Amino acid sequence: MDKVKNFFKKHKKKCIILGIVLVILIALIIFSYRIITYLIPNTKESVYGDRCETTVNHPIAEDRKDTIKEVVKKYDGYKFKTFEVKCNLVDIIVEVADTTNFSDVKKMGKEILAVFTDEEKKYYDLQLMVKSDKKESESYPQIGTHHKEIDGKTNEDFVW
Repeated sequence: MDKVKNFFKKHKKKCIILGIVLVILIALIIFSYRIITYLIPNTKESVYGDRCETTVNHPIAEDRKDTIKEVVKKYDGYKFKTFEVKCNLVDIIVEVADTTNFSDVKKMGKEILAVFTDEEKKYYDLQLMVKSDKKESESYPQIGTHHKEIDGKTNEDFVW
């Protein structure tokens, strides 16, 4: 015990400085941990919150993608790219020629919308993205949206 007392008496300033440095280091570690946990999102939680829990009650039929492909094939120069369901959002991407008349695109959008049942239209937000086959285009991309039923009301067509 005397050796410890003598050591601390002999190195009093060094012990105090070391203690202060340790306290500051521990405080910095705690502060850094809090900052990192605040800035980095929790990837275990859904980005959609609890909105997706009822998705299982409103499934979209597996053949819906094939039906939409058939609708797009009717139009010359149109290419079906993707059909993706994310929670209660349905994304459809179609590629068209840069010279395609936009009224034809709207007509195709109505046909695609007719593929979905009334129940699906009440629950899902639909998004139709029409992009050009060229990288740069003045007319495209165009995005049409059809929102789900809110307070008993919904659009009859895509809103462009």
